[in-house]
Amino acid sequence: MEFKDYLKILVQHDGSDLYLTVDAPPAAKFQGTLKPIENIKLTNAKLKEIAYSLMDADQQKAFEHLPELNLAISEPGIGRFRINIFRQRNNFALVIRNIKVEIPNADKLGLPPILKKPLWKSAA
Repeated sequence: MEFKDYLKILVQHDGSDLYLTVDAPPAAKFQGTLKPIENIKLTNAKLKEIAYSLMDADQQKAFEHLPELNLAISEPGIGRFRINIFRQRNNFALVIRNIKVEIPNADKLGLPPILKKPLWKSAA
C-alpha cells in the first residue's frame, strides 16, 4: 500500500489518527481502538521517503535541524490532515490526525432533545 491508501482507510473507517513508526505495522485509531491496517513492518527508509514527500524544500531543510515538524495537508478526494513528523531514537515517525471538515449536527451526534433547545429567546 502507498501512503494515500493509508489515508483513505483512515477516512473511510472514520479513524482519528494514523501512526507510522519503524519496525511496526501502520496502525490507526478507530473509535478509540488502535488497529494495524497492513501486515508489514515499516522501515526507517520508507518513513523518511514518506516524510520528505510531504515536505517542501524549506520544511526539509528546517527538519534537518529540528527534532520535529508539524504541517497540514489536503488530499483531494480524501480529506484534510495534520501531520507531526519527528525522530524517535534516530528513526523517523509520523502521526497523522484526520481533520473532519463537516461539523455533525445534534441528531448525527445522538444528543438528547433537551440539548437541541436554545438557551435563550431572541429579542425579535
